[in-house]
Amino acid sequence: MFYFDTIKSGSKDKKILKSTVMDEFQADFKHLFTTKESFIKTGDENLKNLADSNRKLVLDYLKINDENLIEIKQTHTSNISIASKTPDFIDNTDGVILYKPGSATILNFADCTPVILYEPKNKVAAGLHAGWRGTADSICKKGVKLMVENFNSKPSDIIAAIAPCIGQEAFETGIEVYEKLKGTIQNPNTTEFFRFKNDKVYPDLAKINAAQLMEAGLKTIDISHFKTCKDNEFFFSYRHENKTTNRISMVIKIV
Repeated sequence: MFYFDTIKSGSKDKKILKSTVMDEFQADFKHLFTTKESFIKTGDENLKNLADSNRKLVLDYLKINDENLIEIKQTHTSNISIASKTPDFIDNTDGVILYKPGSATILNFADCTPVILYEPKNKVAAGLHAGWRGTADSICKKGVKLMVENFNSKPSDIIAAIAPCIGQEAFETGIEVYEKLKGTIQNPNTTEFFRFKNDKVYPDLAKINAAQLMEAGLKTIDISHFKTCKDNEFFFSYRHENKTTNRISMVIKIV
């Protein structure tokens, strides 16, 4: 289950989002998702000072310093990088796997699907940016595969959390996208993952990514009931807010 928590900021608390499933491992793994109150990423010059201030609050809250932070440039791919050194900047990636104590990373979203994977026995975590293209290229399955191959993780030991994304009712697309997404699931029940209206298709990206993870062998997946469009008072939405440059962020850290 996902729930709101707060970070102290002077006289006003700032709302963040967390997963109760991930909280079970907080002695070894820290996570949070920002909201409109605590956002740390924007392209709006008028909001950059506030975003920078929020960023300091968030990093302090999770006890993250710049020496242990992996920065990335997301490009709507299914590329996943294993963070072998800190600090670092990784170009052209939409997933980061952390395994070194103290290492942390930030991923940004504005309708795409945020996915966290955590394997507590080996203390390995992955942050994934699953846009529809990444979902169509099975980024979640790739993340699990990399954890298995590089860290001897068992899929059944990996825990997942899927945070707010666009929501099925707001994600209108065409038959080409439908065909690409449908092909990522074995024997898909189309009525469970897709809705059809006239010549348009409405995929449920959260459910599709969850199905990929279940097929990869995961047993525990926490899916947020919040959606970026439906719950726009709390989260930014690229489609709903006329291509906003503001983002919600996933921040994760191996303790």
